[in-house]
Amino acid sequence: MPLKKGLNSRQLAMISIGGVIGVGMFLGSASAVSLAGPGVVAAYALGGVIMLLVMMALAEMSVAEPSPGSFRLYAAKYLHPYAGFLTGWVYWLAWVAIMSAEIVAATTYMDFWVPHRYSWFFGIAFALLMTLVNLSSVSSFGEFEFWFSTIKVVAIVAFIGIGAAFIFGAFPRVRIGTTNYLGYGGFFPRGLSGVLLAMVMVMFAYGGTEVIGVAAGESTDPRRDVPRALNGIVLRTLILYIGSIAVLVGVIPWGQVGLRGSPFVLVYELLGIPGAANVMNFVVITAALSSMNSGLYTSSRVLYNLAEQGEAPRLLAVLNRRRVPANAVVLSTLALYGAVLVYYLSPRTAFLYITAMSSFGVMFTWLMISLTHLFFRPKAPAEDPRAPAYRMPGYPYTTWAAIISMTAIILAIYFVPGQRIGFVSGVSVVLAVSAYYWFIVAPARRRAPAGERAPLRPAPGLDLAGFFGLWPKEASGAASGAASDACSAPDGEDVDDRQHQPSRPD
Repeated sequence: MPLKKGLNSRQLAMISIGGVIGVGMFLGSASAVSLAGPGVVAAYALGGVIMLLVMMALAEMSVAEPSPGSFRLYAAKYLHPYAGFLTGWVYWLAWVAIMSAEIVAATTYMDFWVPHRYSWFFGIAFALLMTLVNLSSVSSFGEFEFWFSTIKVVAIVAFIGIGAAFIFGAFPRVRIGTTNYLGYGGFFPRGLSGVLLAMVMVMFAYGGTEVIGVAAGESTDPRRDVPRALNGIVLRTLILYIGSIAVLVGVIPWGQVGLRGSPFVLVYELLGIPGAANVMNFVVITAALSSMNSGLYTSSRVLYNLAEQGEAPRLLAVLNRRRVPANAVVLSTLALYGAVLVYYLSPRTAFLYITAMSSFGVMFTWLMISLTHLFFRPKAPAEDPRAPAYRMPGYPYTTWAAIISMTAIILAIYFVPGQRIGFVSGVSVVLAVSAYYWFIVAPARRRAPAGERAPLRPAPGLDLAGFFGLWPKEASGAASGAASDACSAPDGEDVDDRQHQPSRPD
């Protein structure tokens, strides 16, 4: 039984924005500003170019072969099964860390309203809310994400407009002009090296745009929706990120931007607009939840695909009656509760530590996407003459530019204060996953009979969500498995939901 195809281009674009505009922008921007000063604007612009190169490569592959497994399946097919296995697990762990950073950020923002000793309670509530949303139908998830993302996009546009008006003297109290851009050590107070080091946090902030490739597998029309969503997400992200960061360092002297809550809330406090700081704090919490929601969706689909291919426990490939991978959702969400505990024990360092772990995973995944595309183009399926497929311009030079850039940024993680633990943790994960593949998975595949080496299909099994009472579980047993096969439409076509309802007991 396939995953339900219930996402349209409107929702697809906002899901990708939901993954991008979150903790990396509203809280992580402070770290980037501290490394580069006003020059962080150049870092975001350069990062946007790199993001565009990687996403164009992913879009080309996603249009040609849409799948919930997305780039991990492409890596396995066009590089080596090991590459797909490694990419899938590293990416899943990266999103688990990103979700953890998001919930730490959301819990941190609650300190603006409630004493710290109570804020952890809201973190638990946020985790439960996101779990329930992701256990519902994919169309409901898409609609939830659309409106959450819309809230933060509107708020950011308002922030850019109000901040720009303040900088250029529309408010009668004071005209800042270029003072904060040039008056505290110049536009590049940390030199070009500061800009390059800030790229680590910048690229982490852009992480999440690759969700568009994963969501393509549940799009109703990937050939149409993916290019349209790609164009929208790149344009919106660049405008929103570069515009908001330019306003941020224009209103606040860069040396005053720290980790004391969101710098965006601090801007409204300095502007003295009544109630605006409270509204913006609500928006940044919404942004964190939106990004967490996108992260849980992405991580659960990656885990589901790993299980479907026999590279994770088969029970993680079980779908509930809404055709959502409920077990994968529940397992992925468990890390959120651990993150709340880390925040409770160490609120000052929790965010940077978790961010460091996720940065490596995201950048490694982008590197694998670019490497895969290098080998994908020569072996790509023949183009459909009825509808030309999307093509990345400038191949192979643009692909090589992305590969070199991502390699440099991954190496730079080691030299960023507070991020070295992320580099060490990331390399350790790569080595551990590699050892598991070569010493356990690969030998097991060689020993398996030829007929059993094919990827495993979703099998009836324990439904964790049903077990915990979060959602009714799908009918189990051999008959259910046979029925699932019989109901699956050819060539990935959708089928009527009524065919998948559990039989009523006699």
